Order: sequence, then C-alpha cells, then structure tokens
Amino acid sequence: MNTHAPHRNDSPAGHLVVLGSGPQAEWEYAMQRLAAVGPLLLIDAQPPTWQQPLLAEARTANLMDPSQVLSTVQRFADTRPIAGVLTFHPAQARTVDLLRRELALPAPPAATIDATTLRHRTAQLLTDAGVDNSGALHADTYGQALEAAHQVGFPLVCKPVSPRRRYAARQVKGLSELAEAFAAATATTWHGTGTVIEPLLDGIEATAYTSDSPSGHRVVAISHAIFDPQAEPALVPVEVVVDSDDVCAPAIEGTVSRALAALGHRTGPAQIRLRITSTGPRVISVATHLTDPLLGMLIEQVTGLDLISQVGHHVCGRALPAEENRLGAAAVRFLQGPSSASLLPPNESTHSHITPYAILHPYPAERPVATLQRSGHVLVSGMDYPQCTARLRTAAAEIRSARLSA
Repeated sequence: MNTHAPHRNDSPAGHLVVLGSGPQAEWEYAMQRLAAVGPLLLIDAQPPTWQQPLLAEARTANLMDPSQVLSTVQRFADTRPIAGVLTFHPAQARTVDLLRRELALPAPPAATIDATTLRHRTAQLLTDAGVDNSGALHADTYGQALEAAHQVGFPLVCKPVSPRRRYAARQVKGLSELAEAFAAATATTWHGTGTVIEPLLDGIEATAYTSDSPSGHRVVAISHAIFDPQAEPALVPVEVVVDSDDVCAPAIEGTVSRALAALGHRTGPAQIRLRITSTGPRVISVATHLTDPLLGMLIEQVTGLDLISQVGHHVCGRALPAEENRLGAAAVRFLQGPSSASLLPPNESTHSHITPYAILHPYPAERPVATLQRSGHVLVSGMDYPQCTARLRTAAAEIRSARLSA
C-alpha cells in the first residue's frame, strides 16, 4: 500500500518523474515537496527504502544508461500519463532532456541544454555576450590540456566537460599534477565530451539561485561554500551558508541576468556558480535545474521561497506563485573525512541537539564523496552569515569532544 503525500488539487495530471535520489537526511525535504506537486515515479539504481511512503511508483534502471532509463519510463507511460521529468544530479541533465523530448513534455531549447551542460560551450557563449567568466578551455587530449594549462597558468582546475558524477573537478598546482588530473577528469566525463582547463580563481565563492518574476529572472538566494582541505585536490564543500540578506547580491545580479540571457534560459529556476573577484564577478557554471536538494531546504528556511516545488511545477508546464518571508541565515556542515573512522559521537541519537541552534543528522551508513567518507551533517540557524559559521564551528567542536571523551 502506497502512502505518498497528497498532492494539490490543482496539480498537473500525470506522474512527476524523478531521476535518482540520495541519503534521507539530505533528500527527504525535497521528496516531500515534490510529492505535494504530483504523484512521484522514482527511477533509481536501487529499489526505494525511506522514499517508499512518498512515492506513487518506483522503477530501477541504470541512470548512466540514457536508453535504459528512456525505455523504463516509456513502458510506464504506455499505461499512465507523465506530467514532467526532473533530476538534481548534473550527470542526468541530458537524460532528462531526452525523456522530455521523447515524451513531448515541456523542455528548454536544445541549444540551452548544450550551453549549460558543456562547460566550454558555456564559457564561449558568455564570452561572446561580454559576460565575465572562468574562460574554460576545451581539451580532448593531454597535449591540448598542456597547451591550455600554459594559457591559463597554475594553479588551475581540470574538470570533465560533462561530469558523470559529482565533485569531479581537480585542483592542479603545478605541471607535475596535470597528467593525473587530466586522466581522472577524462574517466568521469560523458563519452566524447572531453575535459576543460580553467584558472583557479581567487575571491568569494558564491552560487546564485534565481526564480521567475514579472520583470524576468531574479536572484532570490545566494549560498557560499567553504571547501574541505582534506579532499584536495578534489573540490568538496564542507560548509555552506545561505543568508537572507546577502551583501553580495547587488554585485552579481546584473551578471546573473546577462548570463542566463546569453545561454537562452528564459523561464524556471536556475543556479549560477560564480567567483566574486577583485575585478568583479566571474561565472563558473550555469545549471537550469537545482543540483542540491538540501540547499533548497536552507533557502526556504531563510527566504520563505520553496524553490523545490517551483521546479516541480515548472517541469510540468505550470508556475507556482512566490511568497517571500526573509529572516536570518541557515547553514550546513558536513561530517566527512579521508578514512572510514566515524566522525560521529557514540550513541549519536542522544546528541540530536548539539547546541540550542545546531541539530545533528547522522547517516545510517557512510557514503563516499570524492576522496572522503561522509557520515552526517549538522544544520544551524542564526541571524546572519558570521553567526551561522560561528555556530557551525562550535557544534563541530562539541561533536569532536563527545567522540574523543567516549
């Protein structure tokens, strides 16, 4: 018996297809919001566990095989209607586009998909439009990567053009590291797409999240990530903060709007990763979908804007009115390390509230994240960015103390 959450009476007819899922502590919020949009069909590599009460249907398929995913969904669609398709995994962006076109569902223009899933194409179009960006250079061979490296200089970032997994970008500090980074990037890119070389930019790391408004795209939230030095040379966030009154918003709004226009993204939520450098903001990547469901929860907590539901309605060809209620800041710190030694305190269930403002969310099993093992995360709230980061550090110290004193 299915007990998926009831969806709205004015929801679109048909199932909402979601490709892929993840740990309950990171994904449950998003799945709950989507289940309220319409009945969910989850396509994943493994049968559902914690997701089951939120689903109408589930099917298994190799998410790295677009033809298998398409066949699975088409068989379902033979007897029941499909209203829309979405994913939070960048690796499945092209598969989602394939499904939408084969099933005649609402979809962005094909040129926009190419522009946002091929990193060097993004850089080329942004440059042509006069939008400052990372200047990513394409490389199919190590010789081309070497030439690109000499153009951008060290340190640099080597990454797949179209990644098959998260956190595949690698920092390269010198020539001796380039060959290994190139091989790693090549192994994790979609076949035939190659790699890109771009400078490792100085400045403030920021990701802008946009929503539709009567005047066009509008920046509704900004997140800031701090990368974990334990993960180097991979770039893996250890802390992410969302402040409802982010001081960086005025500096990036114009760049974000021009970037989306240059890539042909007309409607629907999007996210734009940037570095705010001494010479101004520079765009690193653009996604016409949300890539982190946990960040959706933080954004709603401090802005009142439910971007997850907005995405769900948008892919079904509908709009969801935005209602804002901005207050304070929220943040997450991931508990992760290079070994399998647990970073959680013993009997972590008794430590759910580490401090009055911090809540521990342990995972039932560690999950690999690039070179690290992630065992849980801590969520905090506060009045602003500095207070949130201070509370994250305090909570981390409390967890460490509880573990060491056990």
